[in-house]
Amino acid sequence: MSTTSEQEKQSEALLATLIEKSIITAAQAEVVRYDLSSMGVSSWESLTVRGWVAQEVLVEHAPWLGKSLVEDSAKATERSVYEQNLRRYESIMREIMDDA
Repeated sequence: MSTTSEQEKQSEALLATLIEKSIITAAQAEVVRYDLSSMGVSSWESLTVRGWVAQEVLVEHAPWLGKSLVEDSAKATERSVYEQNLRRYESIMREIMDDA
């Protein structure tokens, strides 16, 4: 079994548990699945970045996530910094183009 397949099964099991315990809705789970398929964002990263589930709750229901969450959190921070820099760059370029 490939790692990706294992991760997909773990992700689905986690989403099912969170829905069953009324921590997230089925609609939120669909958004998480979309994030995974369209952007490659892990389900736990999507849930925490969107603010739907605290990391502590995820670890409680999926203890195997402990290390992954730390790594994903670092990636999310890097992505956020990149997006901020990109917005600033676009703003500067608009200012330059308006002055030209």
